[in-house]
Amino acid sequence: MALAEKGLLKYLVTDFYTPFDTVVIGTFLKLLPQSVQSKLKKRYKEELSSNFVVISLLSVFYEILFSLTQNIKYSILKDKALGKKAKQLSIKYNVPILSMNTYAKYAFEENPVNPKVLFQFHPHTTFVKEILQEEMAHNEMSKKSLLQEYEFSVSDTVLQNLTQEIHLAGHIICASGVTSKSLLNEGVSNKKIKIIPYGVDTTLYPYKTREILGKNSIFKIIFIGSLNQRKGITYLLDAIEGIPNIELNIVGRGIFDTDLLSNYSVKINIHKNIPHKDMVSLLHSSHCFVLPSLVEGFGQVILEAMSTGIPVIASENTIASDIIINGENGFLVPIRNSVKIRESIELLIENPQLINKVGEGGFNVSKQLTWENFRNNISDYIQSLD
Repeated sequence: MALAEKGLLKYLVTDFYTPFDTVVIGTFLKLLPQSVQSKLKKRYKEELSSNFVVISLLSVFYEILFSLTQNIKYSILKDKALGKKAKQLSIKYNVPILSMNTYAKYAFEENPVNPKVLFQFHPHTTFVKEILQEEMAHNEMSKKSLLQEYEFSVSDTVLQNLTQEIHLAGHIICASGVTSKSLLNEGVSNKKIKIIPYGVDTTLYPYKTREILGKNSIFKIIFIGSLNQRKGITYLLDAIEGIPNIELNIVGRGIFDTDLLSNYSVKINIHKNIPHKDMVSLLHSSHCFVLPSLVEGFGQVILEAMSTGIPVIASENTIASDIIINGENGFLVPIRNSVKIRESIELLIENPQLINKVGEGGFNVSKQLTWENFRNNISDYIQSLD
């Protein structure tokens, strides 16, 4: 999108795109039930003409095989097909490549066209895996959910590819300082890295002030994300255990390990796979949002929460390190630190006027981080490269 808006896009190489804008296929697609159309439109953007899209049929073939067999080798072959298709077009038209990680190794190697730009979506696998392994050694109960994480499914071949691509790239874009740190740990030069944070649509997460809490009022905390130890959920539970008049709303999606909740007496309400409007309603009725993740490539939900005017307490291994000034527009805590989480929560309970003050500070941050700014920053950076 960012490149297309500025006339910088030659082709988008992908494994699937729904051509709603074409005459024949588009007309047929519009006759399908709305429920089907809504799913298909997740792989379509009105602003991006199908004329710019190239489908790698070989990658489609491997994706089907992977779906049927769940054999990781087909996923690797799909990535290879996408990368090689991008390289073929790059060389044919003398056009540089901007590639997401996992495909980039095949797009960059033996490709004479520069610049080669990598978008590093996640922190490097080795960095994440080390943190998760530390957690499993520290917390036996965490193994059940953590072993389901992507990083533990990565083969030696894939890990080698992920490492090669960051060194083949001439320039690397990532969305957060924690992702940048993971690359520095792999020996990537800081000069190659550009941090461009994602945006948030504030119209989807409208701002609302909270009523000032009275004495002995229920203080409501909200957590949004997979119910697994990667999100640091037990550190939040440890922090609030024993605080009177506390209520925790867990809005869950993805991995859902309820065993992690078993040793706590705090009042917990679980909301699994709820509609967007219900999630926003819970944000509006809560007094702080907590995301004590062990590691995130970004933590999009932090921006979404900030947009609603709720004070955010988040760990350092998220975008929070890049955007939060402690006590002014949120609260930054180290990973695995229940004491600091508890101190931040108790500060808000004892000083309820801070709820709206800090929440407004976070909202002002979210207003600056729009998707339009993200796209402009991407295209401006690409144009600045040699």
